[in-house]
Amino acid sequence: MTDTLHVLVVGAGPTGLALATELRRHGLTCRIIDRAVDRPANQARALTMWDGALDVLDRHGTGDAVRARGLPMTAARYFSGGRPVAQVRFGPETGNDAEPLIITQPSVESVLAQNLRTLGVPVEWRTELVELTDRGEHVEVLLRHDDADERLTAQWVVGCDGAHSAVRALSGITFEGSTYPQSYTLGDGVITAPVPPGEAHYHLHPDGVLVVVPLPDGQVRVFADASGIGGDPDAAPTVDDLQQLADKRAPYPIRIHELRWATRFLVHMRHSAAFRKGRCVLAGDAAHVHSPAGGQGLNTGIQDAANLGGKLAAIISGGADAEVLLAGYESERMPIAREVIQAADRQTKLWTVGSRPGRAVRDLVLGTLSRSGLLEKRLVPSLAQYELDYRHSPAVGKRGGRRALGRAIPEAAVVGPDGAATGLRQLLSGPGHVLLAVLDATPSADDAGRVSMLRAQITESGLPFRLHVIVPGDPSAETAPDLGEVFYAPPGFAPKHELAGCRLIVIRPDGYVADASPTLDLDELLGKLPGFRAPHGVAPTPLGRKVS
Repeated sequence: MTDTLHVLVVGAGPTGLALATELRRHGLTCRIIDRAVDRPANQARALTMWDGALDVLDRHGTGDAVRARGLPMTAARYFSGGRPVAQVRFGPETGNDAEPLIITQPSVESVLAQNLRTLGVPVEWRTELVELTDRGEHVEVLLRHDDADERLTAQWVVGCDGAHSAVRALSGITFEGSTYPQSYTLGDGVITAPVPPGEAHYHLHPDGVLVVVPLPDGQVRVFADASGIGGDPDAAPTVDDLQQLADKRAPYPIRIHELRWATRFLVHMRHSAAFRKGRCVLAGDAAHVHSPAGGQGLNTGIQDAANLGGKLAAIISGGADAEVLLAGYESERMPIAREVIQAADRQTKLWTVGSRPGRAVRDLVLGTLSRSGLLEKRLVPSLAQYELDYRHSPAVGKRGGRRALGRAIPEAAVVGPDGAATGLRQLLSGPGHVLLAVLDATPSADDAGRVSMLRAQITESGLPFRLHVIVPGDPSAETAPDLGEVFYAPPGFAPKHELAGCRLIVIRPDGYVADASPTLDLDELLGKLPGFRAPHGVAPTPLGRKVS
């Protein structure tokens, strides 16, 4: 069978499922394959979802379903020498605004896969990528099913297929880094422990770390440095193995009655030398793997998917330059991956301090930072991955690179043409780039002409933009002249910070600003925005150069 499609997604974990969802939201054709027989219902290590990834799922319409299966995380508590030494609290009342969720990876995958099926894309299990040839204009692949081989042509191939990525290997991209010397173990099951639901307890014992986390289904997870149990390093730990670690490292009684699932594994700290080669792109664990400290793997991969999916959609629509936008993908996401790897490595080393003086210094620093509130203020924003900084990217303009809503654009209720109120967040959450035109409270005839021209330019040029016109003020008041479809914001609504005074703002599908302009001139804006062609022949900004 021969077929052609926009994107082949290899790997059906959270990253691949989120990417396929983003592509389908933009109307693209895609398939998602995985060489596994099926995704196991319980066997996955990821356990925490943070705000940045949950924001992506909210855009996809799956955020509420995921939250319903999870447990709000309220605190992480650290113990050393049998006593509490530090804590990190979460939630609006703490001042850090983070609202992480304790949820197992299979629960997340189940929601995402079901939603993707409703979009017409089922996961194709037991389907392996065995050959890949990049022809420059497309990619030819050989897929192996149970009973037959299939040749397929796709415009793009994205590897979301984990640490042993076939896409990465077949593309010739190297995977750089190292492996920690100690192995780790975890087990989920019927476990009695005095840990309140919503909390995670970290026991920093001289022999290694022990982490205890109640799960949403009433079971408990125990995670530990496995160096103390010996035996076959490839064998899953037994109840007795984990009980031995818990008895030695926890200051309170823990009773492991039964294990639903347990595993022993090595932890790697690696990233790919590049996130893209030709028409093959990497995301998630195919591009970066690290220690589970901080619970960042699941979250970084989902945000890779949101970033890449919007860019591929703009490229395939014909309105954007592939070289510029995909250079932006690598420039934006590779530093995030490296920061996550380094932060996870620091936390892992913090867990494994062995010497008595070293532990004393660690405990003193943790306690001091905790009591002052600095631990929450400094650690939590980096874990939440909500306010990322892409200003260095070659794919954004002078005013671009920061999250749009909340910081520079006030979150507000707006009243639409039908008189119904909706949140600005909801208005901006649809697929595609949003071109936000912010007018004065009393728009002029020139404004009306400019708005009309904007609509015509978008239609005629095929740019992947959705135009929303915002007018601050009372929707019941007369606003002449005719502006067409308008959304009314509260009086005084105006962009802030680097967007102050801007009347035209391009917001990417991932919620970040591409660029903005103080005028309603689309030609002028796109002439300075890398990667998008201006509708009336203004030369776009070349790769890597920002115009002031």
